[in-house]
Amino acid sequence: MQFSDAPVTRTAATSETDLERLAAAYTYIRNRVEPQTAELNQLKKKLSAMTQQLGVRDENGSYTVALQRSYDVGDKRVSGLKWQRSVTRIADEEAAERIAKKKKCTGRLFPRQPVFDPQEVYVLFQEGRLTEEEVDEIFPEKETFSFVLVKEQ
Repeated sequence: MQFSDAPVTRTAATSETDLERLAAAYTYIRNRVEPQTAELNQLKKKLSAMTQQLGVRDENGSYTVALQRSYDVGDKRVSGLKWQRSVTRIADEEAAERIAKKKKCTGRLFPRQPVFDPQEVYVLFQEGRLTEEEVDEIFPEKETFSFVLVKEQ
């Protein structure tokens, strides 16, 4: 099994065999999860429609349907499905602005605030008003890592 041309670094806690075993498990599970996630999304789409059609709607707008028989899933016994409704409120700024203008309270709903302009940082740097260190402080590096599978060529 060859994952990369990069040398394997061994530590006291991890041997090359452990690394290969873990890498193989990761690759295997990842390969299973992606298609299962797509299948799960399709099932949820079909089940939501069926639950709304066949279920009982409660006072919160959720739909519950009882299954004809129960299923043991892990340590739980499942006897039905609930398509649960939840509601969140998100501000509609256009409506707020229209109403604020009508009520003459725009300044209170939309107070003036300084807005950061990242492009202006580079202009100020080119003008010599900011140092490279200050630009680096304003834009610190953020390091991230992700696993990428290396395929044999």
